[in-house]
Amino acid sequence: MTTEHQDGTDSATAEPPWNLRAVTWLSGTQFFMFGIAIGVMTVAWAEVIRSLDLSDGFFGTAHLLLPVVGLLTLLAAKRIYRYLDHRWIGIYGQLALIGLLVMLAVSDHFVGLLIAFVLAGLGSALVDTATNSVFMEIQARGGREVMNMMYAINSGGTVISALGAGALISLGMDYRWVAVLFAVIMAPVLVASFVIRYPPVNRDEPEEAPSGAEAAEGDIGLIKLMRNPLFRVVFVMTVLGIAVESIVQVWSVIYVDQLLDAPIVYGGAAFALFSLTMMIGRMINAWLVATLGIRRSFLISAAGTALSGVLLMAAFDLWLSVFAFLLMGIAVAGVQPTCLSAAARVAPSRVNIVAAAMMVPAYAAFIATPTAYGWLSDATSLNTAMVLVVIAGVGIGVLALGRPIAEADRAAAPAASAESGDSTLTAQT
Repeated sequence: MTTEHQDGTDSATAEPPWNLRAVTWLSGTQFFMFGIAIGVMTVAWAEVIRSLDLSDGFFGTAHLLLPVVGLLTLLAAKRIYRYLDHRWIGIYGQLALIGLLVMLAVSDHFVGLLIAFVLAGLGSALVDTATNSVFMEIQARGGREVMNMMYAINSGGTVISALGAGALISLGMDYRWVAVLFAVIMAPVLVASFVIRYPPVNRDEPEEAPSGAEAAEGDIGLIKLMRNPLFRVVFVMTVLGIAVESIVQVWSVIYVDQLLDAPIVYGGAAFALFSLTMMIGRMINAWLVATLGIRRSFLISAAGTALSGVLLMAAFDLWLSVFAFLLMGIAVAGVQPTCLSAAARVAPSRVNIVAAAMMVPAYAAFIATPTAYGWLSDATSLNTAMVLVVIAGVGIGVLALGRPIAEADRAAAPAASAESGDSTLTAQT
């Protein structure tokens, strides 16, 4: 027996049936493979630099191609969705990520590295947009929060591939063959993406939409979305959350290595543990949102993030600093997925555009924040610059106390009650 979904009661306008469980599993697996690609890529960079004899400065500058291409892709998402649906955007994104790994395997020149960065940025943005749109659609159809669990799955993919790729390279396997191996692992999910039916991109809306926060969804873009108070708040909260993540991803190993004068293996372990606690934190946050609500989830994240920043500013003990990175991973993990869930309420029938718009601050923060931290640490010190983490935590807390989050929390309560009373949704068997 399968569970298929159709919208509307008018058979003339009913959408083609699609299987909720199949789409959920496929999109979750795509997001897991996205994490796999990111983990392999991150581990491989050191080997690529050595193999191609690149300077750190050249590599750091070239690496900007990844978030810049991703950001430009997201800004073009509205146009892309005029020609492609969730399925094809996800397929092209997976092709780009597999192409990234293949390019790492075959390239013997820095031009190949530049192409790999472009493919990484393009694939990341497309898969991010397609999968997050589907996750929002699943939440809208089913009334169940899935975003935190899906982001935990993504973090799990990153942890597994980073540890696996690192182990294989340390055992003597060339990073090129490691890249090929993981590209082959990703291929079956790409094939499955051609087979499984997806929900339609946009459902039909009434000609006269009600006034208020959810009115006039027909022709939206980032500028129009920014007029909505809830969207503005979660947009800024996403910037703050991703700013913290990007600081850890770029600077955690350097922080432990230079400031605490510890062997680099400890810095690598701190980052790996941070990624692991991100996965755990997202699973915990799914329970927090369901049990305590959106606002309290944000407040707990804010308190943990600010406290971890204070501990890192102190920087007087290696293990205390490692603990601070673990606390930060658990605390900040739920900010972005919870923001995405809340943003989906702004325009539930245009989740594709909302998802792309919410990815814009994520990629912009990855461009700006590590650079800002670097300049601030030059002017002060690595530990003093962690004040940016404290500011981000305080900012998330202040925004969580505002009216838009309170209203989103109240709106989520009836949906949770309805879910517990009726698990059949709109299914037809």
